[in-house]
Amino acid sequence: MAIVERPSSSYAASVSNLEPQSFTSSGQRPFFAYRDLGVGEATNGDFGFKVVRAKDGDPVTTGWHYHTCDLQVVYCLQGWEEIALEDGRTVRLVPGTCLNIPPGFIHNEVSYSPDMEVMVFTSPAQIGNVPVDRPDLS
Repeated sequence: MAIVERPSSSYAASVSNLEPQSFTSSGQRPFFAYRDLGVGEATNGDFGFKVVRAKDGDPVTTGWHYHTCDLQVVYCLQGWEEIALEDGRTVRLVPGTCLNIPPGFIHNEVSYSPDMEVMVFTSPAQIGNVPVDRPDLS
């Protein structure tokens, strides 16, 4: 058997089990509940993986904004979410839809179903949120 040098890493292994108290209100939007999957802590803040759910109540728009980050990917698990993009498109995420939002790309979450659940991948784990005026979509 050939000996292969194992890469070193400062990351830790992590496991996150779904528990009744897994979803909290600690996140960017008060109308969503968040489940942090522990990857941010395990990767020293390099990457974040969260599951986001709609809370009870009527849908609330996030307003036009962009994030200060290197990566933001949204993957729909259940329900649906509509996101308006600065290029004039409005996309509907349904289960199995994956949306990559480039760094600094302006968008607005305009609506979602009561059972919406998405997984959000980011780099770094904590990203900034910058509100902006509605882009000129003409």
